[in-house]
Amino acid sequence: MADESLIADILVVGCGPAGSAAAMATGKSKLKTIVIDRKPLEKIGDKVCGDALSPEYPETANKWIGFPIPTKEDGTLKEYCDEAVIIGKNPTTRLAVGSKTSTVDRWLYGQKILKELMKIPDVTVIPNTRVMNTIIEDGFLKGLKCYNQEKGNFEIRSKITIDASGASGAVRARLPDSMCQKFPKRIPKHEMIAAYREIIRTPEPHPFQKSIFLTYVPEIEEVMPGYYWFFSRGEKELNIGLGYMLYEKNVGKNLRKINSRVRERYFPKCEVLASQGHQIPARLPLPSLVHNGFMAAGDAGALANPLTGEGHGPAILSGAKAGMYAIDAIKKGDWSEEGLWEYNRWIAHTYGVEFSWGIAIVKFYLKHGMDVLDWIMRKGIIEEHDVLMMVNEPDRELPLIQRALRGIGRPRVLWDLRKTVNLAKNIQKHMKNYPDPQNFEPWLKKLKKLENTKI
Repeated sequence: MADESLIADILVVGCGPAGSAAAMATGKSKLKTIVIDRKPLEKIGDKVCGDALSPEYPETANKWIGFPIPTKEDGTLKEYCDEAVIIGKNPTTRLAVGSKTSTVDRWLYGQKILKELMKIPDVTVIPNTRVMNTIIEDGFLKGLKCYNQEKGNFEIRSKITIDASGASGAVRARLPDSMCQKFPKRIPKHEMIAAYREIIRTPEPHPFQKSIFLTYVPEIEEVMPGYYWFFSRGEKELNIGLGYMLYEKNVGKNLRKINSRVRERYFPKCEVLASQGHQIPARLPLPSLVHNGFMAAGDAGALANPLTGEGHGPAILSGAKAGMYAIDAIKKGDWSEEGLWEYNRWIAHTYGVEFSWGIAIVKFYLKHGMDVLDWIMRKGIIEEHDVLMMVNEPDRELPLIQRALRGIGRPRVLWDLRKTVNLAKNIQKHMKNYPDPQNFEPWLKKLKKLENTKI
């Protein structure tokens, strides 16, 4: 028997960076906000993550909604990094891709955000709570049926529910099919990255000081496309791990064993402080992230960059924006799909444009392999700041074609590289032309055609 329903303006599922940012925005606007999370309070923030977070993400969210910034003083900021580097299959193939980043203590930072969130009078956080089902009335999501040990089965009713539960989409996956015509209920496995990471302490200062390295190592050859990372967290501390696309050939592979082989080769005498595996989306954002009374943010909206695996920063900003658009919708008294639609447009114009490079480059890799990518970097056809530009200024022109003479001996590769650039640009153009709800179907049809384009 369900308890009497709890009532809120906004119900947020997930108290990670996306959910906490959304709730911070709505709670500070004096909308009654309930946040549920399946973890106990003391575990919130403990998630598989490379720990890299460009400072611009929390700084932007701080300007928008007063979101907390990680600092050295409270231990949430581990290290400012002087460089971010891609290393190819040939160890001499080295591509610097910027220096504007840092590493954070993911758990401590999550706890800092949680404490700030719980200070807001109009926000209630309910931990240890699972989503059991959705409450649908008159074509609207009106809340959720939930369960925790303390309350048993209970309902939370709300005007808007924001799914920030991660890639599994605890709310999205439980919506009726009739509400999922513009986005998938579940993200297919082949559009996911399997990731595993360890926090290690080395007996001597490690060789990756104040640096972030994305690199090829021979141990991951069997699961390519993917990468291995070494992210510095201090003089003798590192976040190390691997991520790879969950194509059929990679399903069932043992990430822990692969990672152990790398760790034992590089750091045979290190102490493993923590280890964990997870899955993250590696695709374009969901074509729509809204329906009547429903929004998605962070990984639940497929907002992890398929080129870099970066999901922490996009989660913060998408959560903040979801909250801000939810506030506007409630002020206008319209939280239908149409009333929430402008959030879709913002996502398409930002992460739809940015993620286009990842989609195109993965296609190029699948055709040509790591040896060719390594050759392109070694020949200088892709130069140091190109990858950084793909992330920070994705709609600027890359001068790859002007550098074609450097690779004149492999015209087929250069032709396919040109097709790769054109595909990324065509996706970007399409995302910038994001439609109104009435014109969505032809837009989606063209998007699927672009996604299926072969290099």
